[in-house]
Amino acid sequence: MPGERGDRGGLMLSAMVQCRAMQPLRVLFFGMPGRFSAPPLAALLDAGAEVVCVAVPAPPGAPPLARLPPTPAPAGLLPLAGAAPPNILQIAAAHAIPALALGRPAGAAALAALAALRPDLACVACWPWRIPPALLGLPRHGFLNVHPSLLPDLRGPEPIFWALRAGAERVGATVHLMDPGLDTGDIVAQGGADLAAGAGWEEVEGRAAALGGRLLAEAVGLLAAGRMPRRPQGPGGGYRPAPRADDFAIDQAWPARRAFIFMRGTAAWGFPYRIHTGSEVLALAEALDYTEEGDLDQPYIRNSDLISIQMTPGVLRAKVKGKR
Repeated sequence: MPGERGDRGGLMLSAMVQCRAMQPLRVLFFGMPGRFSAPPLAALLDAGAEVVCVAVPAPPGAPPLARLPPTPAPAGLLPLAGAAPPNILQIAAAHAIPALALGRPAGAAALAALAALRPDLACVACWPWRIPPALLGLPRHGFLNVHPSLLPDLRGPEPIFWALRAGAERVGATVHLMDPGLDTGDIVAQGGADLAAGAGWEEVEGRAAALGGRLLAEAVGLLAAGRMPRRPQGPGGGYRPAPRADDFAIDQAWPARRAFIFMRGTAAWGFPYRIHTGSEVLALAEALDYTEEGDLDQPYIRNSDLISIQMTPGVLRAKVKGKR
């Protein structure tokens, strides 16, 4: 992929060859039916891993363990024009992989059902709950998690949001071994890819998921060959919680480019972007464009629902949602 750090093509091909040539590992895959989980699962299958079960979280009030019927994609694994790509349940159905819905916490029935599959490894890409110790110890090689940041930076449930809020122009992904902490386990693989300014949430999340999937497939191939690297996470970093409405506020002290990247990247969340301009608080609906230089003779210039706001530096053009 253009913009990725390092030359991973040879490593990736080597990992795929190793995974196919050797006895494949029996892999449990934990994820959600959203967009982030599908590319890592697809990458594992493309690399020849033997995925023996796909697990998704059960909704509140559901039984703690349920076997799910096959969920076929509308047109196999090729989405129709404009349609969402297949999710992990549809991918599982296409490969005749059984699917389970697991409650929280994993009870005795769930542990027994997963143990009966004789897993060598579990892989996780977007799981909403902490994995309990009894489940972490079930596969002989433990759990590998795909986290969409360059750990130890941005631990927590929504690292892409916080990266965009900081004006990130690269997306990161880390594959790490899971331990009882939250995103604190040893790093196995890590990489980043460039983003275009103004990329939307789907594009950013998709780039992170595709990158994480390639790193995961590479790691599983190396594990099958008995030479998967691992290193402790370095100092620093930190945990960021799930964002709240107030976290969508922007500041005139930000560069216009940062505000533009953040607003465009998180627009899919549907929250207004509040900004203090003198004695007023405006709610912005959509970022239109920006200039990195330029000075207005007042904090902002508004024309109906369009506004130009002086930032530091540059000028942000946006649509106004209303006043508070």
